[in-house]
Amino acid sequence: MSSNLLRIVISCLLFSTFGCATLSQSQIEESSDKYVWPQPPATPRIKWIAEWSNRKDFKGSSEVMAFLIGEEKAEQLRRPNGVVVDTSGSVYVADSEQRIIFVFDLEKKTLRFLGLGSLAGPVGLAIDNKRGIVFVSDSRMKKVLAINKKTDSITFTIGLPGEFLNPSGLVYDENKERLYVSDTMGHMVKVFDKDGNPLFTIGKRGSEDGEFNFPSYLAVDKNSKLYVVDAFNFRVQVFDSEGKFIKKFGKLGDASGSFSRPHGIALDSEGHIYVVDAAFNNYQIFNEEGKLLLWVGRTGRQRGQFYLPAGMYIDDKDRIYVSDTFNRRVQVFQYLKEKT
Repeated sequence: MSSNLLRIVISCLLFSTFGCATLSQSQIEESSDKYVWPQPPATPRIKWIAEWSNRKDFKGSSEVMAFLIGEEKAEQLRRPNGVVVDTSGSVYVADSEQRIIFVFDLEKKTLRFLGLGSLAGPVGLAIDNKRGIVFVSDSRMKKVLAINKKTDSITFTIGLPGEFLNPSGLVYDENKERLYVSDTMGHMVKVFDKDGNPLFTIGKRGSEDGEFNFPSYLAVDKNSKLYVVDAFNFRVQVFDSEGKFIKKFGKLGDASGSFSRPHGIALDSEGHIYVVDAAFNNYQIFNEEGKLLLWVGRTGRQRGQFYLPAGMYIDDKDRIYVSDTFNRRVQVFQYLKEKT
Protein backbone atom coordinates (compact mmCIF):
# COMPACT_ATOMS: atom_id res chain seq x y z
CA MET A 1 0.00 0.00 0.00
CA SER A 2 1.45 3.39 -1.03
CA SER A 3 2.07 6.05 1.61
CA ASN A 4 -0.52 8.36 0.03
CA LEU A 5 -3.18 5.67 -0.03
CA LEU A 6 -2.35 4.71 3.57
CA ARG A 7 -2.80 8.32 4.70
CA ILE A 8 -6.17 8.50 2.94
CA VAL A 9 -7.36 5.28 4.54
CA ILE A 10 -6.15 6.35 8.00
CA SER A 11 -7.85 9.73 7.70
CA CYS A 12 -11.11 8.08 6.64
CA LEU A 13 -10.95 5.70 9.59
CA LEU A 14 -10.22 8.39 12.15
CA PHE A 15 -12.91 10.69 10.78
CA SER A 16 -15.67 8.11 10.71
CA THR A 17 -14.87 6.32 13.92
CA PHE A 18 -14.36 9.43 15.59
CA GLY A 19 -36.12 0.42 28.94
CA CYS A 20 -35.90 1.54 25.44
CA ALA A 21 -37.68 3.36 22.70
CA THR A 22 -41.22 2.32 21.98
CA LEU A 23 -41.84 0.79 18.56
CA SER A 24 -45.17 -0.98 18.43
CA GLN A 25 -45.65 -4.42 16.97
CA SER A 26 -47.92 -2.87 14.35
CA GLN A 27 -45.12 -0.57 13.23
CA ILE A 28 -42.83 -3.54 12.81
CA GLU A 29 -45.46 -5.49 10.89
CA GLU A 30 -46.34 -2.54 8.65
CA SER A 31 -42.84 -2.30 7.19
CA SER A 32 -42.90 -4.05 3.84
CA ASP A 33 -41.84 -7.67 3.58
CA LYS A 34 -39.68 -6.44 0.72
CA TYR A 35 -37.20 -5.23 3.31
CA VAL A 36 -36.26 -8.48 5.01
CA TRP A 37 -33.08 -10.56 4.99
CA PRO A 38 -32.78 -13.21 3.74
CA GLN A 39 -35.51 -12.92 1.15
CA PRO A 40 -38.33 -15.49 0.94
CA PRO A 41 -38.65 -18.39 0.56
CA ALA A 42 -35.89 -18.43 3.18
CA THR A 43 -37.01 -17.60 6.72
CA PRO A 44 -36.43 -13.87 7.39
CA ARG A 45 -34.10 -13.05 10.27
CA ILE A 46 -33.73 -9.26 9.87
CA LYS A 47 -36.46 -6.75 9.07
CA TRP A 48 -36.19 -3.03 8.33
CA ILE A 49 -38.57 -1.01 10.50
CA ALA A 50 -37.68 2.71 10.54
CA GLU A 51 -35.30 5.54 9.74
CA TRP A 52 -34.82 8.86 11.55
CA SER A 53 -32.96 11.94 10.48
CA ASN A 54 -34.83 15.22 11.00
CA ARG A 55 -37.82 17.12 12.36
CA LYS A 56 -40.20 15.30 10.03
CA ASP A 57 -39.47 12.22 12.12
CA PHE A 58 -39.15 13.92 15.53
CA LYS A 59 -41.19 17.01 16.34
CA GLY A 60 -40.19 19.73 18.75
CA SER A 61 -36.66 20.74 17.78
CA SER A 62 -34.73 23.18 19.95
CA GLU A 63 -35.33 26.88 19.37
CA VAL A 64 -31.93 27.60 20.92
CA MET A 65 -30.21 25.27 18.46
CA ALA A 66 -32.10 26.77 15.53
CA PHE A 67 -31.01 30.27 16.59
CA LEU A 68 -27.35 29.34 17.07
CA ILE A 69 -26.64 27.14 14.05
CA GLY A 70 -29.66 27.62 11.79
CA GLU A 71 -33.01 25.89 11.68
CA GLU A 72 -32.14 23.54 8.81
CA LYS A 73 -29.02 22.19 10.51
CA ALA A 74 -30.66 22.00 13.90
CA GLU A 75 -33.32 19.68 12.55
CA GLN A 76 -31.18 17.40 10.37
CA LEU A 77 -28.42 14.94 11.14
CA ARG A 78 -25.33 15.91 9.20
CA ARG A 79 -22.66 13.35 10.04
CA PRO A 80 -23.90 10.72 12.51
CA ASN A 81 -21.31 8.43 14.07
CA GLY A 82 -21.75 6.75 17.45
CA VAL A 83 -25.26 5.67 18.47
CA VAL A 84 -26.61 4.33 21.76
CA VAL A 85 -30.08 3.73 23.25
CA ASP A 86 -31.12 4.13 26.89
CA THR A 87 -33.85 2.33 28.81
CA SER A 88 -36.25 5.27 28.99
CA GLY A 89 -37.06 5.70 25.33
CA SER A 90 -34.29 7.82 23.83
CA VAL A 91 -31.80 7.28 21.00
CA TYR A 92 -28.55 9.25 21.19
CA VAL A 93 -26.53 10.00 18.05
CA ALA A 94 -23.17 11.78 17.95
CA ASP A 95 -23.07 14.28 15.07
CA SER A 96 -19.41 15.01 14.39
CA GLU A 97 -20.07 17.83 11.94
CA GLN A 98 -22.44 19.81 14.15
CA ARG A 99 -20.52 18.93 17.34
CA ILE A 100 -23.61 17.87 19.26
CA ILE A 101 -25.52 14.80 20.35
CA PHE A 102 -29.01 14.38 18.89
CA VAL A 103 -31.49 12.90 21.35
CA PHE A 104 -34.50 11.27 19.68
CA ASP A 105 -37.23 10.51 22.22
CA LEU A 106 -39.49 7.97 20.53
CA GLU A 107 -42.10 7.99 23.28
CA LYS A 108 -42.59 11.75 23.44
CA LYS A 109 -41.80 12.24 19.73
CA THR A 110 -39.41 15.06 20.54
CA LEU A 111 -35.93 16.04 19.46
CA ARG A 112 -33.44 17.65 21.83
CA PHE A 113 -29.67 18.01 22.07
CA LEU A 114 -26.77 17.39 24.43
CA GLY A 115 -23.29 18.88 24.41
CA LEU A 116 -24.15 22.26 22.90
CA GLY A 117 -21.03 24.37 23.31
CA SER A 118 -19.18 21.58 25.13
CA LEU A 119 -18.05 19.32 22.27
CA ALA A 120 -15.52 19.75 19.47
CA GLY A 121 -15.44 16.35 17.75
CA PRO A 122 -17.87 13.80 19.23
CA VAL A 123 -17.41 10.25 17.95
CA GLY A 124 -18.34 7.36 20.25
CA LEU A 125 -21.16 7.05 22.76
CA ALA A 126 -21.94 4.84 25.75
CA ILE A 127 -24.65 4.90 28.40
CA ASP A 128 -24.77 4.33 32.16
CA ASN A 129 -28.48 3.83 32.70
CA LYS A 130 -28.25 3.61 36.49
CA ARG A 131 -26.91 7.14 36.85
CA GLY A 132 -28.35 8.66 33.68
CA ILE A 133 -24.91 9.44 32.23
CA VAL A 134 -24.05 9.57 28.54
CA PHE A 135 -20.34 9.11 27.82
CA VAL A 136 -19.00 10.72 24.65
CA SER A 137 -15.51 10.51 23.21
CA ASP A 138 -14.22 13.73 21.67
CA SER A 139 -11.37 13.12 19.24
CA ARG A 140 -10.45 16.79 18.93
CA MET A 141 -10.44 17.54 22.64
CA LYS A 142 -8.80 14.14 23.28
CA LYS A 143 -11.13 13.53 26.19
CA VAL A 144 -14.16 11.52 27.21
CA LEU A 145 -16.99 13.54 28.75
CA ALA A 146 -19.65 12.19 31.11
CA ILE A 147 -22.85 14.19 30.49
CA ASN A 148 -25.99 14.12 32.60
CA LYS A 149 -28.67 13.13 30.09
CA LYS A 150 -31.39 15.23 31.79
CA THR A 151 -29.54 18.45 32.59
CA ASP A 152 -26.84 18.43 29.86
CA SER A 153 -24.28 19.24 32.55
CA ILE A 154 -20.82 17.67 32.46
CA THR A 155 -20.53 15.35 35.47
CA PHE A 156 -16.82 14.68 34.96
CA THR A 157 -14.21 14.30 32.22
CA ILE A 158 -11.67 11.57 31.53
CA GLY A 159 -8.38 12.42 29.92
CA LEU A 160 -5.46 14.20 31.50
CA PRO A 161 -3.05 15.91 29.07
CA GLY A 162 -1.42 13.18 27.00
CA GLU A 163 -3.70 10.40 28.25
CA PHE A 164 -5.41 9.89 24.89
CA LEU A 165 -4.07 10.31 21.38
CA ASN A 166 -7.43 9.74 19.71
CA PRO A 167 -10.33 8.41 21.80
CA SER A 168 -12.99 6.88 19.56
CA GLY A 169 -15.09 3.80 20.35
CA LEU A 170 -16.76 3.48 23.75
CA VAL A 171 -18.75 0.87 25.62
CA TYR A 172 -19.97 0.81 29.22
CA ASP A 173 -20.36 -2.52 30.98
CA GLU A 174 -23.17 -2.05 33.49
CA ASN A 175 -22.45 -5.42 35.10
CA LYS A 176 -18.86 -4.51 35.99
CA GLU A 177 -19.48 -0.74 36.05
CA ARG A 178 -16.54 -0.16 33.74
CA LEU A 179 -15.98 2.10 30.75
CA TYR A 180 -13.85 0.86 27.85
CA VAL A 181 -12.27 3.45 25.53
CA SER A 182 -10.50 2.78 22.23
CA ASP A 183 -7.47 5.02 21.87
CA THR A 184 -7.23 4.55 18.12
CA MET A 185 -3.87 6.19 17.45
CA GLY A 186 -2.51 4.86 20.73
CA HIS A 187 -3.30 1.32 19.53
CA MET A 188 -4.82 0.22 22.82
CA VAL A 189 -8.03 0.02 24.82
CA LYS A 190 -8.11 1.86 28.15
CA VAL A 191 -10.35 0.75 30.99
CA PHE A 192 -11.85 3.04 33.66
CA ASP A 193 -14.17 2.60 36.61
CA LYS A 194 -17.58 4.26 36.63
CA ASP A 195 -16.11 7.52 37.98
CA GLY A 196 -13.38 7.74 35.36
CA ASN A 197 -10.49 6.39 37.41
CA PRO A 198 -8.02 4.34 35.31
CA LEU A 199 -7.95 0.59 35.95
CA PHE A 200 -5.77 -1.00 33.26
CA THR A 201 -4.98 -1.00 29.54
CA ILE A 202 -5.31 -3.68 26.89
CA GLY A 203 -2.91 -4.14 23.99
CA LYS A 204 -0.20 -2.34 22.09
CA ARG A 205 0.56 -1.85 18.41
CA GLY A 206 1.07 -5.06 16.48
CA SER A 207 -0.63 -7.93 14.70
CA GLU A 208 -0.28 -10.71 17.25
CA ASP A 209 -3.09 -11.89 19.51
CA GLY A 210 -4.02 -9.09 21.92
CA GLU A 211 -2.28 -6.43 19.82
CA PHE A 212 -3.97 -3.74 17.74
CA ASN A 213 -3.56 -1.66 14.63
CA PHE A 214 -5.95 1.29 14.99
CA PRO A 215 -8.71 -0.21 17.19
CA SER A 216 -12.06 1.54 16.83
CA TYR A 217 -15.54 0.46 17.91
CA LEU A 218 -16.31 -1.69 20.97
CA ALA A 219 -19.06 -3.89 22.40
CA VAL A 220 -19.61 -6.05 25.48
CA ASP A 221 -21.84 -9.10 25.82
CA LYS A 222 -24.00 -10.21 28.74
CA ASN A 223 -21.02 -12.11 30.21
CA SER A 224 -18.84 -8.95 30.17
CA LYS A 225 -16.65 -10.15 27.31
CA LEU A 226 -15.18 -7.28 25.34
CA TYR A 227 -15.30 -7.19 21.51
CA VAL A 228 -12.83 -4.88 19.76
CA VAL A 229 -12.88 -3.90 16.10
CA ASP A 230 -9.17 -4.10 15.27
CA ALA A 231 -9.60 -1.99 12.16
CA PHE A 232 -6.28 -2.16 10.32
CA ASN A 233 -5.71 -5.77 11.28
CA PHE A 234 -9.14 -6.33 9.67
CA ARG A 235 -10.48 -8.49 12.47
CA VAL A 236 -12.47 -8.62 15.68
CA GLN A 237 -10.71 -9.61 18.89
CA VAL A 238 -12.47 -10.85 22.00
CA PHE A 239 -11.23 -10.43 25.60
CA ASP A 240 -12.47 -11.37 29.05
CA SER A 241 -13.41 -8.69 31.57
CA GLU A 242 -9.82 -8.48 32.82
CA GLY A 243 -8.35 -7.93 29.37
CA LYS A 244 -7.17 -11.46 28.65
CA PHE A 245 -7.28 -12.44 24.98
CA ILE A 246 -9.85 -15.13 24.17
CA LYS A 247 -10.19 -15.37 20.40
CA LYS A 248 -10.35 -13.49 17.10
CA PHE A 249 -11.99 -13.73 13.70
CA GLY A 250 -11.86 -11.92 10.38
CA LYS A 251 -9.34 -11.07 7.68
CA LEU A 252 -8.79 -8.54 4.90
CA GLY A 253 -10.77 -9.29 1.75
CA ASP A 254 -13.65 -8.34 -0.50
CA ALA A 255 -15.67 -11.51 -0.04
CA SER A 256 -18.53 -12.02 2.40
CA GLY A 257 -17.16 -12.80 5.85
CA SER A 258 -14.03 -10.72 5.28
CA PHE A 259 -13.48 -7.09 6.27
CA SER A 260 -12.36 -4.00 4.39
CA ARG A 261 -13.28 -1.04 6.63
CA PRO A 262 -14.88 -2.55 9.76
CA HIS A 263 -16.57 -0.01 12.02
CA GLY A 264 -19.51 -0.47 14.40
CA ILE A 265 -20.07 -3.67 16.36
CA ALA A 266 -22.89 -5.01 18.55
CA LEU A 267 -24.42 -8.26 19.84
CA ASP A 268 -28.01 -9.42 19.97
CA SER A 269 -29.68 -11.37 22.78
CA GLU A 270 -28.64 -14.71 21.29
CA GLY A 271 -24.95 -13.82 21.06
CA HIS A 272 -24.76 -13.14 17.32
CA ILE A 273 -22.04 -10.62 16.45
CA TYR A 274 -22.89 -7.78 14.05
CA VAL A 275 -20.11 -5.80 12.34
CA VAL A 276 -20.62 -2.74 10.11
CA ASP A 277 -18.29 -2.42 7.12
CA ALA A 278 -18.14 1.05 5.57
CA ALA A 279 -16.49 -0.17 2.37
CA PHE A 280 -19.10 -2.88 1.76
CA ASN A 281 -21.92 -0.54 2.87
CA ASN A 282 -23.51 -3.31 4.91
CA TYR A 283 -23.34 -5.12 8.19
CA GLN A 284 -22.41 -8.76 8.55
CA ILE A 285 -23.73 -11.16 11.18
CA PHE A 286 -21.52 -13.89 12.66
CA ASN A 287 -22.06 -16.65 15.16
CA GLU A 288 -19.97 -16.92 18.32
CA GLU A 289 -17.27 -18.82 16.44
CA GLY A 290 -16.93 -16.07 13.84
CA LYS A 291 -18.73 -17.92 11.05
CA LEU A 292 -20.72 -15.69 8.70
CA LEU A 293 -24.47 -16.21 8.94
CA LEU A 294 -25.93 -13.33 6.93
CA TRP A 295 -25.16 -9.91 5.56
CA VAL A 296 -27.55 -6.97 5.27
CA GLY A 297 -27.39 -3.96 2.95
CA ARG A 298 -25.61 -2.57 -0.08
CA THR A 299 -24.66 0.82 -1.48
CA GLY A 300 -27.56 3.21 -1.95
CA ARG A 301 -30.07 5.54 -0.36
CA GLN A 302 -33.14 3.34 -0.14
CA ARG A 303 -34.33 1.39 2.87
CA GLY A 304 -31.71 -1.11 3.95
CA GLN A 305 -29.04 0.53 1.83
CA PHE A 306 -26.07 2.48 3.20
CA TYR A 307 -23.49 5.08 2.31
CA LEU A 308 -20.44 4.80 4.59
CA PRO A 309 -22.20 3.51 7.73
CA ALA A 310 -20.36 3.86 11.03
CA GLY A 311 -21.78 3.23 14.51
CA MET A 312 -24.12 0.46 15.64
CA TYR A 313 -26.12 -0.47 18.73
CA ILE A 314 -28.57 -3.27 19.58
CA ASP A 315 -31.08 -2.72 22.38
CA ASP A 316 -32.68 -5.24 24.75
CA LYS A 317 -35.53 -5.83 22.29
CA ASP A 318 -33.06 -6.83 19.55
CA ARG A 319 -33.63 -3.64 17.58
CA ILE A 320 -30.58 -2.81 15.50
CA TYR A 321 -29.59 0.86 15.11
CA VAL A 322 -27.06 1.81 12.42
CA SER A 323 -25.74 5.32 11.83
CA ASP A 324 -25.86 5.63 8.04
CA THR A 325 -23.35 8.44 7.98
CA PHE A 326 -23.36 9.89 4.48
CA ASN A 327 -27.08 9.28 4.09
CA ARG A 328 -27.49 11.46 7.21
CA ARG A 329 -29.81 9.12 9.04
CA VAL A 330 -30.13 6.30 11.53
CA GLN A 331 -31.70 3.12 10.18
CA VAL A 332 -33.46 0.67 12.49
CA PHE A 333 -33.90 -3.06 11.96
CA GLN A 334 -35.45 -5.87 13.99
CA TYR A 335 -33.78 -9.21 14.62
CA LEU A 336 -36.49 -11.85 14.23
CA LYS A 337 -35.97 -14.71 16.63
CA GLU A 338 -36.90 -18.18 15.59
CA LYS A 339 -40.40 -18.98 16.82
CA THR A 340 -40.60 -21.67 19.46
